[in-house]
Amino acid sequence: MRRDRILVAVAIILSLLLVGSCFAIPYLFSSDGSSSSQDEGKTDILVVDEETSELEEILSESDSYMDAQNIVEANYVDEVDDDGLLYAGARGIRRMADEGADEDVLVDRGITAMIDSLDDPHSSFMSEEELRSLDTQLSGRLTGIGVVMQMEKNEIKIIRVLDGTPAKEVGLKDGDIIKEVDGRNVVGVDINEVVTLIRGEEGTTVGLGIVRPPSSDIKYFDIVRREIEVPVLETEMKEGNVGYVRLTDWTQDIDQKISDALAELRGQGAESLVIDLRLNPGGYMDPAINAADMFLRDGVIVSSRGRVAGATKEYMADDEIGWDLPVVILIDRGSASSSEIFAAALRENDRCVLVGETSFGKGSIQKIFRQDDGTGVRLTIARYYTPSGESIDDEGLVPDYLVKNPVVGEEDLQLGKAIELAATSF
Repeated sequence: MRRDRILVAVAIILSLLLVGSCFAIPYLFSSDGSSSSQDEGKTDILVVDEETSELEEILSESDSYMDAQNIVEANYVDEVDDDGLLYAGARGIRRMADEGADEDVLVDRGITAMIDSLDDPHSSFMSEEELRSLDTQLSGRLTGIGVVMQMEKNEIKIIRVLDGTPAKEVGLKDGDIIKEVDGRNVVGVDINEVVTLIRGEEGTTVGLGIVRPPSSDIKYFDIVRREIEVPVLETEMKEGNVGYVRLTDWTQDIDQKISDALAELRGQGAESLVIDLRLNPGGYMDPAINAADMFLRDGVIVSSRGRVAGATKEYMADDEIGWDLPVVILIDRGSASSSEIFAAALRENDRCVLVGETSFGKGSIQKIFRQDDGTGVRLTIARYYTPSGESIDDEGLVPDYLVKNPVVGEEDLQLGKAIELAATSF
């Protein structure tokens, strides 16, 4: 069952990471019989097929489209029908072709429709702008206002205002709901589009219309954008000699930062550890595997299965360990992908307990294939499985201790429970 969920903001805002999909499933026309109404239907179907054939020819003659389709055919996790992909792409551009759209627009839309026909929310066509945005977010730096957002009930909710940012300085708060961006109503607008509207060049101004529950009145804020360095890792010593590490994204070098943080906390006298992966939508997979290896002496970390060479693999822990003391991991609905790989690896190897809420449930691995024109194809190339061989896709990880935080108020019951468990070594 597909569910609408978070979009990675997170240092990257993370996963800001995540680009939405719509679904256009190709279908086949067929009819039989000899009545006049049925014959008329056949005539209409023939016209449709002829038009579709013409559109298929347009796409087939485009190097950009064919490169994208070849990528899907060669690399997608499941076998695909090349004729079905082309048909889906052609069907997806019919209306725009009838409206006179130029060829570049038709090709981009055809690629989108072709990939959407996979019925895979994690595979998508990425425009040049979207690809640049993803690269920026995965670098841990961006130009914007400094908020983490998620979609809730068709609205964009601010779930975290970063310290030392323009958003914090003008008075935005966690829980604020964004209704307008520069005068445009964004209720129901895809979160990725809203992110693009809010980001912009350093020194420019963006106007937000905010509703702060329980009030329904809109408050307006003019915020000057500037470069934001998203803190992907934060550490702190808690009571009871509990070390606390918060990760907001899995960037390329996060495993080294985790190693440094563990050494620092141990030096401060930490005797147990709480790792906070809430609202961490994932990012790179390898750093999560490397980080899990720091806590394991042996055993399977994760395995993956796919069609292409190298996609089917089992990742094993080595005999070196960087932290052998008790560990508690915090998860919630925003914990996805690499966060789930890390959490499952530790729990199923008896190295931690999980506290919080059931995680997102993203059990697949994507790769971005960059094209010469600056666009890209984000494609599922494999599915991963926990050490016990289970898939969590659309299921998520169920915590050992289910704890929900209050809808209003600042009390963090989940963190409190995690610290309690860590201080008493479970």
